[in-house]
Amino acid sequence: MTNENIARVISWIDTHRGKIISDFKEFLRIPSLTGEEGKGQEFMIARLRDLGLEMDIWEPDIQELFTKFPDIAQYPTSWQPELDLALKFKDICTYEQLAGSEYADRLTYKGRPNAVGVRKGRGSGRSLILNGHVDVVTIGDRSRWDHDPFGAEHLGDTIYGRGASDMKGGIIAMLKALEAVIRSDIPLRGDVVFQSVVNEEHAGNGSLSCAARGYKADAAICAEPSGARRYATSSGGGVYWEIVIPGKEVHTGSRWKDGRLNGISAIEKSAPVINALLAQEAKANADQIKLSLGIGVVKGGTYATATARDCVLSGVVYFSPAMGTGPAGIRRVKAMFKEAIDHACAGDPWLSRNRAEVLYLHYDDAYRYPEDAGFLEVLLQSGKDALHADLEETAFSACDARQLGNQAGVPTIIYGPGELSMAHSVNECVTEGEIIEATKVIAATICNWCG
Repeated sequence: MTNENIARVISWIDTHRGKIISDFKEFLRIPSLTGEEGKGQEFMIARLRDLGLEMDIWEPDIQELFTKFPDIAQYPTSWQPELDLALKFKDICTYEQLAGSEYADRLTYKGRPNAVGVRKGRGSGRSLILNGHVDVVTIGDRSRWDHDPFGAEHLGDTIYGRGASDMKGGIIAMLKALEAVIRSDIPLRGDVVFQSVVNEEHAGNGSLSCAARGYKADAAICAEPSGARRYATSSGGGVYWEIVIPGKEVHTGSRWKDGRLNGISAIEKSAPVINALLAQEAKANADQIKLSLGIGVVKGGTYATATARDCVLSGVVYFSPAMGTGPAGIRRVKAMFKEAIDHACAGDPWLSRNRAEVLYLHYDDAYRYPEDAGFLEVLLQSGKDALHADLEETAFSACDARQLGNQAGVPTIIYGPGELSMAHSVNECVTEGEIIEATKVIAATICNWCG
């Protein structure tokens, strides 16, 4: 693509800067919480149609996802605590478990459609997917916010609101980049496929449904908040877990009976389990840091004067692609848990007879961009063309790049405005400058890759 065409799209973005930001703020004011994405998708569908794209709108088919991707598909989730990671399983989640549960009619995609718009090229060119999710996490305790979570308050260069960084800024940057190309009459040989998806948070099923529907391309951008001058070539995985440790509940005065231990507190038996988990973490990280073990919650007992009948540890393991990409990494983490439980139970007489049990609530696979795909070089050149700057590589956590890269087989780079540290945080925000810069880089990338 000629520098003249890139200059045209950059000029269009500069001229329409005010409209880009006003549209972003309008989008930010829509409370498209996970499970309630309908209004957010209405906004996106209207704007994709305004660009004259070929539209495909559908509600993800849960059974299809489990049939086609049994090792990866997850249950639908919602921001409401009772519907977020509501089901637990010993190995992998299944459609049958969901269908037979009390949540079958509540965890659905009714009124939660995906929206894909396609800008067809003239042919013989490279295609590109632009992917982003409209759902945002809950605001939590409203009193902790200094700004209205859905007010899109604009102070100086900073715009506040739930989803500002994660990832409505990224969706708007991609949308306006494509609009800049279309309105500037830039000829493209390759197709551009815009994916506005639901339920990325704690599921990834929106993007997985795009893969199930057959959407592929020569490359993809997942516009999560890497920063407008940074990018990521990999994303980590995560396994959400729970360990149930049994005890024997008696009044503390009866803990010893006939000279023998009679009452067993499950809380005290959590110690060998925790130590075994920490040993596994240390073992995995012996040569390089591959994972982080989080023990986030410990719950046990009913009252102070009795030994605890049970104790539940719950947390998450975040892991890098060095543990394995796709299902292999998830299986390796689960094997680590089995080994830890085996070790703890073998070394404790009570646990050897009353085994602790690990359950899972959710898992994400890790992803790594294939170095020979050729797309990264184009993105880096586009950064130079648009910003006269060198983009820098950064690390990133689990996101839908995994669905595009692992499940759909599309080489994917994570690139979008905002800071990852802002995601899910109180007073989430993004700067106007970040959105505009990212819009320019993505527009230049469309020109350079698809032109």
